[in-house]
Amino acid sequence: MQRVLSFLALSVLPAAAQSIADDQAFADAVKQFLPAPATAMPVKKVELTFTPDAPRAENTAPEAHPEAYARFIGHLDQQLKDNTYDFCMALREILEATNDEFAVMSWMEKAAAEGNAVALQFVGDRRLTRVARDKVQAPEVKEAYAMVRKAADAGYDAAKINVFMCMKMGIGTEQDEKGADQYMVEACRSGNMIPRYKWLQMNGRLRSWEDRERPEVAAEINRGNHHVLYYLAGMAPSAVDQVGMLRQAAEKGNPEALYALSALSSSKAPKESYTLLKEAVRLHSADALFAMGSAMTDGNPENPILKEAGVEHNDAAGRAFIKLASMMGNASASFWLGSVNYHGKCGVPVDKKRAYRHFDNGALGGNPTCGTAAGIMLLRGLGIEQDTRKGLFYLNVAANAGVPHAVIMLAYAQHAGLGLPADTKAACKLLQEAAAMGQKRAYVYLAYLTAQGGHNQPADPKLAERFVRMAALDMKDEARTLYDKLMAEGWNPEP
Repeated sequence: MQRVLSFLALSVLPAAAQSIADDQAFADAVKQFLPAPATAMPVKKVELTFTPDAPRAENTAPEAHPEAYARFIGHLDQQLKDNTYDFCMALREILEATNDEFAVMSWMEKAAAEGNAVALQFVGDRRLTRVARDKVQAPEVKEAYAMVRKAADAGYDAAKINVFMCMKMGIGTEQDEKGADQYMVEACRSGNMIPRYKWLQMNGRLRSWEDRERPEVAAEINRGNHHVLYYLAGMAPSAVDQVGMLRQAAEKGNPEALYALSALSSSKAPKESYTLLKEAVRLHSADALFAMGSAMTDGNPENPILKEAGVEHNDAAGRAFIKLASMMGNASASFWLGSVNYHGKCGVPVDKKRAYRHFDNGALGGNPTCGTAAGIMLLRGLGIEQDTRKGLFYLNVAANAGVPHAVIMLAYAQHAGLGLPADTKAACKLLQEAAAMGQKRAYVYLAYLTAQGGHNQPADPKLAERFVRMAALDMKDEARTLYDKLMAEGWNPEP
């Protein structure tokens, strides 16, 4: 499945919205069409609190929770008023009312059906994110475009960016570059920092570290556009420059920059790292929410770094943070939730169907690790109906993204004849590729297939022992333990 666009992950477009070659002329155009407000739009900090864990509601539909739904709509209305793209508080209402992270779409779809502009953008964007390139004019894509167009015409800047992308690329509507530019310029004129950052990026004026000296980029830096600062941090030529730019972005209220600084200092300065992390959580960074939840649910309550930082072990609160991060689109949170539901950990009962839904969500969001887990479940029919074709699709996507374990699972499918012709030699070749990618466990699986033989490859115990020793160079005793288990129980992979 080919992802085409998402407001939160717009790609840099090679075509400029205005073909102005001269830097100063472009800067003058920015001043003419996009007059910069005197100050940047304020950043709002909101503390997140959660009630103690409750059982999942039997009925998670919004109609079953009228008071919570009214508060949810209130948050969406405030987002439109402030012209922000922060769904955290609205999603928290759903989680508090239902304790079901999968209730999001039913609540958003009801609000969208009622004409709420922010909900229209949310639902439309989710649908557009999963559009295949050969389906850009399908009826459901046209419907999704109509939703974001309605939200844009209601004045929601985030939707204007989506409309710009759709009109520019001809997704769900006829291609119209002039009309597309009108929507983007309109969004930029509001003073909202995200459209202005995206406009510079998509015009090719913000692509490298050196671009910070362009007058039009410098103008956004001077007005405190922390999205520009955070982007430049990723382009910095040295660690010193990167940290310096991250600090500037963090001082202006960029939650991702705060989270990045927290991660960089986590082992050397745990207390300072935790302070930064809490600040990023208050600014509703999905990455920070996941990191906070992970720290609270850490399997070792005596972890010295967490103790020094002052993190208190709290499975219930940690799960809530991770669920909210997943609802906000954090794929790492989706993988965590999939894992604990599959294995029954951290106070979560075994629920393999729910585990698959989390892995599938993360895979559709572009996370190859989630795709690998979903692929394994589909391939073997673990907790869900077996679908080898779809399982191999997910595994191939993950393998192409560079996940060695996905390559190992393709080898398993090849050896077992799951959706592919049974071919042990081909499986061994794939395992060697995975080993070359740095996955030392691949040598253990290679040893198992070599010792067992099968199909078109004779058994070779001596060569198998060499592979075990190769794995042991990095895995130590774990290599022999895994090999003995495979020989005794067979190869039965699980997520």
